[in-house]
Amino acid sequence: MINSCYLCGSTKDLTRDHIPPKNLFPSPKPTNLATTLCCKKCNEEYTLIDESFRVFASSTLNRSKAGQWVWDSKVMGSSFKRSPKLKTATRNSLVPIKALINGQITPATGMTYPISKAKKYLIRLVKGFTHYFNPDIDYSKATFRVMNIIPNQQIVDMLYQKFFYVERGDGIFRMWRMFVKGQEPMSVWVFVFYDDLMFMVEVE
Repeated sequence: MINSCYLCGSTKDLTRDHIPPKNLFPSPKPTNLATTLCCKKCNEEYTLIDESFRVFASSTLNRSKAGQWVWDSKVMGSSFKRSPKLKTATRNSLVPIKALINGQITPATGMTYPISKAKKYLIRLVKGFTHYFNPDIDYSKATFRVMNIIPNQQIVDMLYQKFFYVERGDGIFRMWRMFVKGQEPMSVWVFVFYDDLMFMVEVE
């Protein structure tokens, strides 16, 4: 098997890319994060997306304790200080919402996030995990359908029953996956960040 970048196929300037990105995790970082080969150009291309997605994921109102810590210590404590542009973009993305907090509908403030960035981030996770778990699968011509899901116990129970489960960190990153050979979609992936933000990606 030829060593190549899992995103563009390049065989030059290869580095190791963490899947999911290690910036999601408080220190000490988990020692069991998946890594796969990625060229330097692709790796650097995702640096800003990784940081902005962490801001979005840790901003949710029902985030886990780990998500709260990341928001307070990493986002407010370093990301916004390091990048005034990111702070301004985040402020401009805030919108009034009604949220379910402690069983009650309450006025609150939510953060919007560009669909194009979310798709790029999530499809990158699918490609990285596919390359890690099943390197023989060719997804170069695959299509990806990304959906945001409101998590509830019924969905989670179904996922545990039918999908393969992976967890990294306490209340930080959860993933369910299912490969379907000879059928469409080829695979289905569900990602949960900080026990609140959930997405499903279908690969055909």
